[in-house]
Amino acid sequence: MNKPVKIAGYTSIILDSLRILAALIVLVFHMFYHWFHPLTMAYKLDDIAHAAVIIFFVLSGYLISYTTTTNNRGSSKYFQARFSRLYSVVVPALIVTALCELVLKAIQPEIYASFTRGASLPRYIISGLFMNEIWFFSAAPPMNGPLWSLSFEFWYYVIFGLWMYKKKGILSYIIPIIGCLIAGPKILLMMPVWLMGYLAFRIQRVNINNTVAWLLFVLMFFMAFFLITSISPLPYKLGTPPWYFSAQFFTDWIIGFCIGFALWIMPKDTTAKTSGWINGIRIAADLTFPIYVLHNPILILWDAIFINHIKDVSQLWQPTLSVLAVTAIIGFLLEKQRYIWINLFRNLFNQLKKIITYLKPAPNVK
Repeated sequence: MNKPVKIAGYTSIILDSLRILAALIVLVFHMFYHWFHPLTMAYKLDDIAHAAVIIFFVLSGYLISYTTTTNNRGSSKYFQARFSRLYSVVVPALIVTALCELVLKAIQPEIYASFTRGASLPRYIISGLFMNEIWFFSAAPPMNGPLWSLSFEFWYYVIFGLWMYKKKGILSYIIPIIGCLIAGPKILLMMPVWLMGYLAFRIQRVNINNTVAWLLFVLMFFMAFFLITSISPLPYKLGTPPWYFSAQFFTDWIIGFCIGFALWIMPKDTTAKTSGWINGIRIAADLTFPIYVLHNPILILWDAIFINHIKDVSQLWQPTLSVLAVTAIIGFLLEKQRYIWINLFRNLFNQLKKIITYLKPAPNVK
Protein backbone atom coordinates (compact mmCIF):
# COMPACT_ATOMS: atom_id res chain seq x y z
CA MET A 1 0.00 0.00 0.00
CA ASN A 2 1.18 3.53 -0.73
CA LYS A 3 2.49 5.74 2.02
CA PRO A 4 0.35 8.87 2.39
CA VAL A 5 1.05 11.12 -0.59
CA LYS A 6 -0.26 14.63 -0.91
CA ILE A 7 -1.76 15.30 -4.32
CA ALA A 8 0.06 18.49 -5.14
CA GLY A 9 2.69 19.84 -7.52
CA TYR A 10 2.89 18.25 -10.94
CA THR A 11 0.81 15.28 -9.83
CA SER A 12 -2.09 17.63 -9.12
CA ILE A 13 -1.53 19.46 -12.42
CA ILE A 14 -1.75 16.23 -14.41
CA LEU A 15 -4.88 15.01 -12.66
CA ASP A 16 -6.58 18.40 -13.01
CA SER A 17 -5.54 18.61 -16.68
CA LEU A 18 -7.06 15.19 -17.33
CA ARG A 19 -10.34 16.34 -15.76
CA ILE A 20 -10.38 19.45 -17.94
CA LEU A 21 -9.52 17.49 -21.10
CA ALA A 22 -12.21 14.87 -20.43
CA ALA A 23 -14.89 17.52 -19.82
CA LEU A 24 -13.96 19.43 -22.99
CA ILE A 25 -14.02 16.23 -25.06
CA VAL A 26 -17.56 15.47 -23.89
CA LEU A 27 -18.64 19.07 -24.56
CA VAL A 28 -17.17 19.11 -28.08
CA PHE A 29 -18.70 15.71 -28.83
CA HIS A 30 -22.17 16.93 -27.90
CA MET A 31 -21.67 20.03 -30.06
CA PHE A 32 -20.81 17.85 -33.05
CA TYR A 33 -23.54 15.34 -32.22
CA HIS A 34 -26.23 18.01 -31.99
CA TRP A 35 -25.44 19.80 -35.25
CA PHE A 36 -23.40 17.29 -37.30
CA HIS A 37 -24.37 13.83 -36.12
CA PRO A 38 -22.86 11.88 -39.09
CA LEU A 39 -19.44 13.38 -38.34
CA THR A 40 -19.45 11.95 -34.83
CA MET A 41 -19.76 8.48 -36.30
CA ALA A 42 -17.24 9.03 -39.09
CA TYR A 43 -14.54 10.21 -36.71
CA LYS A 44 -15.59 7.92 -33.82
CA LEU A 45 -16.17 10.96 -31.64
CA ASP A 46 -18.85 9.01 -29.79
CA ASP A 47 -16.28 6.40 -28.68
CA ILE A 48 -13.77 9.10 -27.75
CA ALA A 49 -16.40 10.94 -25.68
CA HIS A 50 -17.30 7.71 -23.89
CA ALA A 51 -13.61 7.16 -23.18
CA ALA A 52 -13.55 10.62 -21.58
CA VAL A 53 -16.17 9.36 -19.11
CA ILE A 54 -13.94 6.33 -18.47
CA ILE A 55 -11.20 8.80 -17.53
CA PHE A 56 -13.62 10.41 -15.06
CA PHE A 57 -14.39 7.02 -13.50
CA VAL A 58 -10.72 6.12 -13.11
CA LEU A 59 -9.90 9.55 -11.66
CA SER A 60 -12.83 9.22 -9.27
CA GLY A 61 -11.56 5.89 -7.95
CA TYR A 62 -8.05 7.31 -7.66
CA LEU A 63 -9.17 10.36 -5.66
CA ILE A 64 -11.42 8.30 -3.37
CA SER A 65 -8.47 6.00 -2.74
CA TYR A 66 -6.39 9.04 -1.85
CA THR A 67 -8.94 10.57 0.53
CA THR A 68 -9.75 7.31 2.33
CA THR A 69 -6.05 6.46 2.68
CA THR A 70 -4.61 9.79 3.77
CA ASN A 71 -7.57 11.42 5.50
CA ASN A 72 -9.92 8.67 6.67
CA ARG A 73 -12.47 10.34 8.94
CA GLY A 74 -14.93 7.46 9.17
CA SER A 75 -18.08 6.40 7.36
CA SER A 76 -20.24 9.35 8.37
CA LYS A 77 -17.80 11.96 7.06
CA TYR A 78 -17.19 9.87 3.95
CA PHE A 79 -20.88 9.73 2.98
CA GLN A 80 -21.44 13.36 3.94
CA ALA A 81 -18.63 14.46 1.62
CA ARG A 82 -19.70 12.26 -1.28
CA PHE A 83 -23.43 13.04 -1.12
CA SER A 84 -22.94 16.78 -0.63
CA ARG A 85 -20.58 16.89 -3.60
CA LEU A 86 -22.99 15.07 -5.90
CA TYR A 87 -26.20 16.78 -4.81
CA SER A 88 -24.64 20.27 -4.82
CA VAL A 89 -24.36 19.97 -8.59
CA VAL A 90 -26.95 17.39 -9.64
CA VAL A 91 -29.98 19.13 -8.07
CA PRO A 92 -29.14 22.49 -9.72
CA ALA A 93 -28.46 20.61 -12.96
CA LEU A 94 -31.93 19.06 -12.85
CA ILE A 95 -33.47 22.48 -12.15
CA VAL A 96 -31.56 24.07 -15.04
CA THR A 97 -32.54 21.19 -17.32
CA ALA A 98 -36.22 21.54 -16.36
CA LEU A 99 -36.14 25.30 -17.01
CA CYS A 100 -34.46 24.76 -20.38
CA GLU A 101 -37.08 22.15 -21.23
CA LEU A 102 -39.94 24.52 -20.36
CA VAL A 103 -38.43 27.35 -22.42
CA LEU A 104 -37.76 24.99 -25.31
CA LYS A 105 -41.36 23.77 -25.24
CA ALA A 106 -42.60 27.36 -25.38
CA ILE A 107 -40.36 28.72 -28.14
CA GLN A 108 -39.49 25.68 -30.28
CA PRO A 109 -42.02 22.87 -29.81
CA GLU A 110 -40.61 21.01 -32.83
CA ILE A 111 -37.16 20.74 -31.24
CA TYR A 112 -38.77 19.99 -27.87
CA ALA A 113 -40.63 17.04 -29.39
CA SER A 114 -37.32 15.37 -30.24
CA PHE A 115 -36.27 15.50 -26.57
CA THR A 116 -39.32 13.97 -24.94
CA ARG A 117 -39.80 10.35 -23.93
CA GLY A 118 -43.22 10.39 -22.30
CA ALA A 119 -43.77 11.96 -18.88
CA SER A 120 -40.83 14.12 -17.79
CA LEU A 121 -41.41 14.49 -14.04
CA PRO A 122 -40.69 10.83 -13.14
CA ARG A 123 -37.35 11.08 -14.95
CA TYR A 124 -36.33 14.07 -12.84
CA ILE A 125 -37.35 12.36 -9.60
CA ILE A 126 -35.59 9.12 -10.52
CA SER A 127 -32.44 11.00 -11.57
CA GLY A 128 -32.50 13.02 -8.35
CA LEU A 129 -32.45 9.73 -6.45
CA PHE A 130 -29.66 8.37 -8.72
CA MET A 131 -31.91 5.48 -9.74
CA ASN A 132 -31.99 6.37 -13.45
CA GLU A 133 -29.45 3.71 -14.47
CA ILE A 134 -30.12 0.88 -12.03
CA TRP A 135 -30.62 -2.53 -13.58
CA PHE A 136 -31.94 -2.02 -17.11
CA PHE A 137 -33.29 1.49 -16.72
CA SER A 138 -31.85 4.36 -18.72
CA ALA A 139 -34.16 7.14 -17.63
CA ALA A 140 -32.28 10.44 -17.36
CA PRO A 141 -34.09 13.47 -18.87
CA PRO A 142 -33.39 13.30 -22.65
CA MET A 143 -32.10 16.88 -22.61
CA ASN A 144 -29.36 15.88 -20.16
CA GLY A 145 -28.02 12.49 -21.16
CA PRO A 146 -24.66 12.94 -19.34
CA LEU A 147 -26.50 12.40 -16.04
CA TRP A 148 -26.22 8.66 -16.73
CA SER A 149 -22.66 8.59 -15.39
CA LEU A 150 -23.65 10.30 -12.13
CA SER A 151 -25.94 7.39 -11.29
CA PHE A 152 -22.99 5.03 -11.82
CA GLU A 153 -20.76 7.27 -9.72
CA PHE A 154 -23.27 7.44 -6.87
CA TRP A 155 -23.51 3.68 -6.56
CA TYR A 156 -19.74 3.25 -6.69
CA TYR A 157 -19.49 5.63 -3.76
CA VAL A 158 -22.23 3.78 -1.88
CA ILE A 159 -20.98 0.24 -2.53
CA PHE A 160 -17.38 1.17 -1.78
CA GLY A 161 -18.36 3.03 1.40
CA LEU A 162 -20.50 0.15 2.66
CA TRP A 163 -17.60 -2.24 2.08
CA MET A 164 -14.85 0.07 3.30
CA TYR A 165 -16.56 0.86 6.60
CA LYS A 166 -18.18 -2.50 7.28
CA LYS A 167 -18.04 -3.75 10.85
CA LYS A 168 -17.71 -7.27 12.20
CA GLY A 169 -20.47 -9.74 11.64
CA ILE A 170 -22.27 -11.32 8.72
CA LEU A 171 -24.68 -8.37 8.39
CA SER A 172 -21.79 -6.07 7.44
CA TYR A 173 -21.16 -8.28 4.40
CA ILE A 174 -24.82 -8.51 3.48
CA ILE A 175 -25.35 -4.72 3.35
CA PRO A 176 -22.80 -4.08 0.52
CA ILE A 177 -24.31 -7.02 -1.36
CA ILE A 178 -27.74 -5.39 -1.03
CA GLY A 179 -26.21 -2.20 -2.48
CA CYS A 180 -24.91 -4.22 -5.43
CA LEU A 181 -28.30 -5.85 -5.94
CA ILE A 182 -30.03 -2.47 -6.03
CA ALA A 183 -27.47 -1.02 -8.48
CA GLY A 184 -27.82 -3.95 -10.85
CA PRO A 185 -25.62 -5.51 -13.55
CA LYS A 186 -25.10 -2.47 -15.79
CA ILE A 187 -23.47 -0.44 -13.03
CA LEU A 188 -21.51 -3.39 -11.65
CA LEU A 189 -20.10 -4.24 -15.08
CA MET A 190 -18.40 -0.83 -15.16
CA MET A 191 -17.22 -0.87 -11.55
CA PRO A 192 -13.87 -2.55 -12.42
CA VAL A 193 -13.01 0.65 -14.31
CA TRP A 194 -13.58 2.70 -11.13
CA LEU A 195 -11.61 0.17 -9.07
CA MET A 196 -8.65 0.47 -11.44
CA GLY A 197 -8.32 4.08 -10.34
CA TYR A 198 -8.61 3.01 -6.70
CA LEU A 199 -5.85 0.41 -7.13
CA ALA A 200 -3.65 2.84 -9.06
CA PHE A 201 -3.21 4.81 -5.85
CA ARG A 202 -3.23 1.91 -3.38
CA ILE A 203 -0.68 -0.36 -5.05
CA GLN A 204 2.93 0.58 -4.37
CA ARG A 205 4.55 2.00 -7.49
CA VAL A 206 7.63 0.18 -8.78
CA ASN A 207 10.91 1.98 -8.30
CA ILE A 208 12.00 2.89 -11.82
CA ASN A 209 13.68 5.84 -13.48
CA ASN A 210 11.34 8.85 -13.76
CA THR A 211 12.08 9.26 -17.47
CA VAL A 212 11.01 5.67 -18.11
CA ALA A 213 7.94 6.20 -15.92
CA TRP A 214 6.87 9.28 -17.90
CA LEU A 215 7.41 7.42 -21.19
CA LEU A 216 5.18 4.58 -19.97
CA PHE A 217 2.61 7.13 -18.78
CA VAL A 218 2.42 8.72 -22.24
CA LEU A 219 2.53 5.30 -23.95
CA MET A 220 -0.51 4.11 -21.99
CA PHE A 221 -2.58 7.07 -23.17
CA PHE A 222 -1.45 6.56 -26.77
CA MET A 223 -2.39 2.90 -26.45
CA ALA A 224 -5.80 3.82 -25.04
CA PHE A 225 -6.39 6.25 -27.93
CA PHE A 226 -5.30 3.63 -30.48
CA LEU A 227 -7.65 1.04 -29.02
CA ILE A 228 -10.57 3.49 -28.91
CA THR A 229 -10.18 4.47 -32.56
CA SER A 230 -9.09 1.11 -34.01
CA ILE A 231 -10.92 -1.81 -32.43
CA SER A 232 -14.57 -2.76 -32.51
CA PRO A 233 -16.38 -2.31 -29.19
CA LEU A 234 -16.77 -5.50 -27.17
CA PRO A 235 -19.01 -7.26 -26.46
CA TYR A 236 -21.63 -4.89 -27.96
CA LYS A 237 -21.75 -1.46 -29.51
CA LEU A 238 -22.32 1.41 -27.09
CA GLY A 239 -26.04 2.05 -26.56
CA THR A 240 -27.18 -1.51 -27.29
CA PRO A 241 -30.24 -2.33 -25.15
CA PRO A 242 -30.54 -3.35 -22.37
CA TRP A 243 -26.94 -2.51 -21.49
CA TYR A 244 -26.85 0.99 -22.99
CA PHE A 245 -23.77 2.80 -21.59
CA SER A 246 -22.28 -0.47 -20.29
CA ALA A 247 -22.64 -2.32 -23.59
CA GLN A 248 -18.94 -2.25 -24.45
CA PHE A 249 -17.82 -3.09 -20.92
CA PHE A 250 -14.96 -5.36 -22.01
CA THR A 251 -13.45 -2.62 -24.17
CA ASP A 252 -13.96 -0.18 -21.29
CA TRP A 253 -12.07 -2.49 -18.93
CA ILE A 254 -9.09 -2.42 -21.29
CA ILE A 255 -9.22 1.37 -21.66
CA GLY A 256 -9.64 1.73 -17.90
CA PHE A 257 -6.62 -0.50 -17.31
CA CYS A 258 -4.48 1.65 -19.62
CA ILE A 259 -5.52 4.84 -17.82
CA GLY A 260 -5.19 3.24 -14.39
CA PHE A 261 -1.72 1.91 -15.25
CA ALA A 262 -0.70 5.39 -16.44
CA LEU A 263 -1.77 6.93 -13.11
CA TRP A 264 -0.04 4.15 -11.18
CA ILE A 265 3.30 4.48 -13.02
CA MET A 266 3.20 8.30 -13.02
CA PRO A 267 5.95 9.79 -10.81
CA LYS A 268 4.37 11.42 -7.76
CA ASP A 269 6.06 14.84 -7.88
CA THR A 270 4.57 17.13 -5.23
CA THR A 271 7.41 19.66 -5.16
CA ALA A 272 6.15 22.23 -7.67
CA LYS A 273 5.43 25.54 -6.02
CA THR A 274 2.02 27.16 -6.26
CA SER A 275 1.84 29.82 -8.96
CA GLY A 276 -0.83 31.74 -10.82
CA TRP A 277 -1.15 29.36 -13.74
CA ILE A 278 -1.23 26.29 -11.48
CA ASN A 279 -4.03 27.87 -9.45
CA GLY A 280 -5.79 28.65 -12.73
CA ILE A 281 -5.70 24.97 -13.70
CA ARG A 282 -7.11 24.00 -10.32
CA ILE A 283 -9.96 26.52 -10.60
CA ALA A 284 -10.77 25.33 -14.13
CA ALA A 285 -10.68 21.69 -12.96
CA ASP A 286 -13.12 22.47 -10.14
CA LEU A 287 -15.57 23.72 -12.78
CA THR A 288 -15.45 20.55 -14.88
CA PHE A 289 -18.20 18.84 -12.87
CA PRO A 290 -20.81 21.59 -13.42
CA ILE A 291 -19.69 22.00 -17.03
CA TYR A 292 -20.22 18.28 -17.57
CA VAL A 293 -23.73 18.12 -16.08
CA LEU A 294 -24.99 21.49 -17.37
CA HIS A 295 -23.70 21.85 -20.92
CA ASN A 296 -26.17 19.67 -22.83
CA PRO A 297 -29.49 21.39 -21.95
CA ILE A 298 -27.86 24.80 -22.37
CA LEU A 299 -26.48 24.01 -25.83
CA ILE A 300 -29.92 22.69 -26.89
CA LEU A 301 -31.49 25.92 -25.64
CA TRP A 302 -28.79 27.89 -27.51
CA ASP A 303 -29.86 26.15 -30.71
CA ALA A 304 -33.53 26.93 -30.00
CA ILE A 305 -32.75 30.62 -29.57
CA PHE A 306 -30.39 30.94 -32.56
CA ILE A 307 -32.21 28.46 -34.77
CA ASN A 308 -30.38 27.47 -38.01
CA HIS A 309 -27.44 29.69 -37.09
CA ILE A 310 -24.83 26.91 -37.30
CA LYS A 311 -24.21 26.00 -40.94
CA ASP A 312 -20.78 24.35 -40.83
CA VAL A 313 -18.21 23.04 -38.36
CA SER A 314 -16.18 26.26 -38.38
CA GLN A 315 -19.05 28.02 -36.60
CA LEU A 316 -19.15 25.65 -33.64
CA TRP A 317 -16.84 27.91 -31.66
CA GLN A 318 -19.81 30.23 -31.07
CA PRO A 319 -22.03 27.81 -29.09
CA THR A 320 -18.96 26.19 -27.54
CA LEU A 321 -17.67 29.40 -26.00
CA SER A 322 -21.17 30.53 -25.06
CA VAL A 323 -22.01 27.28 -23.29
CA LEU A 324 -18.60 27.16 -21.59
CA ALA A 325 -19.06 30.70 -20.28
CA VAL A 326 -22.59 30.08 -18.98
CA THR A 327 -21.79 26.74 -17.34
CA ALA A 328 -18.57 28.09 -15.80
CA ILE A 329 -20.44 31.03 -14.26
CA ILE A 330 -23.15 28.74 -12.89
CA GLY A 331 -20.49 26.33 -11.62
CA PHE A 332 -18.64 29.15 -9.84
CA LEU A 333 -21.87 30.23 -8.13
CA LEU A 334 -22.70 26.65 -7.16
CA GLU A 335 -19.28 26.17 -5.59
CA LYS A 336 -19.95 29.20 -3.38
CA GLN A 337 -23.14 27.53 -2.12
CA ARG A 338 -21.68 24.09 -1.50
CA TYR A 339 -21.46 24.72 2.26
CA ILE A 340 -25.29 24.59 2.33
CA TRP A 341 -25.23 21.00 1.11
CA ILE A 342 -22.38 20.07 3.45
CA ASN A 343 -24.37 21.41 6.41
CA LEU A 344 -27.54 19.70 5.17
CA PHE A 345 -25.97 16.26 5.03
CA ARG A 346 -24.07 16.81 8.27
CA ASN A 347 -27.36 17.53 10.03
CA LEU A 348 -29.09 14.59 8.34
CA PHE A 349 -26.38 12.16 9.40
CA ASN A 350 -26.34 13.56 12.93
CA GLN A 351 -30.09 13.02 13.19
CA LEU A 352 -29.71 9.52 11.77
CA LYS A 353 -27.10 8.72 14.43
CA LYS A 354 -29.46 9.91 17.15
CA ILE A 355 -32.29 7.72 15.80
CA ILE A 356 -30.02 4.66 15.60
CA THR A 357 -28.75 5.29 19.14
CA TYR A 358 -32.32 5.67 20.42
CA LEU A 359 -33.44 2.44 18.74
CA LYS A 360 -30.54 0.39 20.08
CA PRO A 361 -31.61 -1.91 22.91
CA ALA A 362 -30.27 -0.96 26.31
CA PRO A 363 -27.44 -3.19 27.56
CA ASN A 364 -28.42 -5.78 30.12
CA VAL A 365 -27.35 -4.80 33.61
CA LYS A 366 -26.82 -7.64 36.05
